[in-house]
Amino acid sequence: MDANHQRSQSHDPIQLNLDAVTRRLVRPHFLHNLTPSRLPSQAASSESSLSPRGDNPRSARGSFGQPSHHRHSHLKLAVTYEDVPEDIDLVSPLIQDPPVDANAPGVDPRTLQHLESHFLGARHAYAKMASDRNFQTFSHGHQDLVLAVDFNYFGTRMVTASSDHRLKVWDKKDESWALVDSWKAHDAEIVDVKWNGPFMGEVVGSIGEDGRCKLWQEDVTEVPMSTSRFKLIANMASQTNAPFMSLDFKNIMQETWLALITRDGYLTVHEPAEQSSLNEWSQFADHWVCQDNPPERQEEVGFKVTFHKEKLPCWTAIMAGLDRKSLSMAVAAMKDVHIYRTDKTKRFWKVATLSGARQIIRDVAWANGAMRGYDIIATASKDGAIRIYELSTPRSEKEKSGNTGASSASTVTETFSSPQPSRPAKNAPSGIGAGLAGISKAPESSHDDEPQPGRIRQILKLTDELTNHHGAVWRVAFSQMGDLLVSTGDDASIRTWKKAVNGRWAEYAEIETARDR
Repeated sequence: MDANHQRSQSHDPIQLNLDAVTRRLVRPHFLHNLTPSRLPSQAASSESSLSPRGDNPRSARGSFGQPSHHRHSHLKLAVTYEDVPEDIDLVSPLIQDPPVDANAPGVDPRTLQHLESHFLGARHAYAKMASDRNFQTFSHGHQDLVLAVDFNYFGTRMVTASSDHRLKVWDKKDESWALVDSWKAHDAEIVDVKWNGPFMGEVVGSIGEDGRCKLWQEDVTEVPMSTSRFKLIANMASQTNAPFMSLDFKNIMQETWLALITRDGYLTVHEPAEQSSLNEWSQFADHWVCQDNPPERQEEVGFKVTFHKEKLPCWTAIMAGLDRKSLSMAVAAMKDVHIYRTDKTKRFWKVATLSGARQIIRDVAWANGAMRGYDIIATASKDGAIRIYELSTPRSEKEKSGNTGASSASTVTETFSSPQPSRPAKNAPSGIGAGLAGISKAPESSHDDEPQPGRIRQILKLTDELTNHHGAVWRVAFSQMGDLLVSTGDDASIRTWKKAVNGRWAEYAEIETARDR
C-alpha cells in the first residue's frame, strides 16, 4: 500500500514541484537570508497585531492578514483554466516587501529563480487539473429566473433568489449541493439576497419588488425541507414606496450593520437595537445619493451598495488618522460610485467619487487586503467596461480633520448621519415653496466646515479599464485575498483577471457559458 502511494506521488507534478520548493526552503543558506516580512502574512490573531509598529511602514507589512481558513475564495465558480501567461505575477501577492537583492553578498541569484519556477510549475499543474474537471452544474428547481446568488462566510452554503418569489438554501456535500429548504419569501420577485456574518447565527437578508427587506434566521430544530426551517425575524418596508434595489451586511465580530438602497436612490444604514438580537433594527444614517440629479420616472436606474468587509480599514489610512472602527462603503449611483467612511463621531462623509463610466453602473466590488497599503475597487458598467480604481492615503503627511477639497482626489465635504426630516421631491419647488415643504439637502450642514476627528485625505486613481467583455458587464467580485477578479456579462462568459508584473490587470481565464435559446 505504501509502495503504491509512493509511486503515485512520484508521478504527481504538483507534489514534485512543491517538494522541490520545500527542499530549497530548508537549506540553511536560504533560511539565513529570510526575514519574517518575506513570509505570507496570515498570523494576525489579535487586534494589536493588525496595526503597524514603528515609523517604517514596511515593518508591519507581514502583520496584516486573516487566519488560514479565511483564505478560501468565496467565488465558488468552477473556472476552466488555461495556461497562465508569463507576465502574471503569482509570487508578489504573498511577499509584500521588494524581493531580495540578487547582488547582495551571500545570496545565490539562482535561488529565487528556482523558487519561482517551481511555484509556477505547481500552479500550472493545478490549473491543468482544474480544467479537466470542467463545470459542475445542477438543477436549481426554481420556477423562474434566478436573480441573485450568495455564499456564506466559509463558502459551504449557498442561497439562491428567484423571480418565483422563493429562496432556497443549499449545503455543499462533497462535490455537490444538497437542498436544505425552499420557501416563499416575498410577494414579488426577489432581486437581491445576502448572508450575514457567522457570529450571529445563520441569517439571510433578502429584498424584493414588494418593497420589503426581510431577515431570515435558521432554526436547526426544524426538519429540512419543511419550508419553515428559516424563520422571519425582521421585516422592514421602504420609506419612499420605491422597492429596494441592493443590500449588504457589515460585521465586526458580534457587531452588525445593514445597508439598503432603493430604486430612487435613498440610502439607509441600520444597526440592531441590541447587538445580541437581530429582531429589531434602528436607522443609523440615511442619504439621497442622487439628490442633485434624481433619475426620471421612466429612466433605467443603477444603484448598488457594498461594504468594505474587513475588520479594519487599510493600515495606511489608520496611520493617517482614520478611526480603526470606521465603516466604509461604496455606493453605485447611476454613472458614478461614491465612497463613504465614518469619522470618530460615527458620521458618514464622502471620501471620493469614482467617475468615468459612460452608462449606468451595474455592480461594484471592494477588494480585501489591508496589508496592501491601498484599497482596490472595481466597477461593472453597462457600457461594457470594468474599471479598477486605487484609493490610497498619502504617507508623508498625517492629515488632521477638516482638510477638504473639491476634487475626487481629496476629502469631500458632503456628510450624513441621523435620519433626514424630509426627502427631496423629483420636481423640487423653489423659493418660498421649498421653505414651506421643509426640503433640506443635508442635516447639520452648518457643521460641515468645522474640524471633524477621524477624517483623512485620500487620493483616487483609475488604474485600468478592461473591455474584453462583448456587451454590458453585470457582475464583478474579488477573491477573498483580493488578488483575483471575476466578471460576467451579456456575452455569456465568465472572465478571471489577475494583476500582472507591470501593475496592470490581465485576463488569464475565460469560460463560455451556454446560452438559452
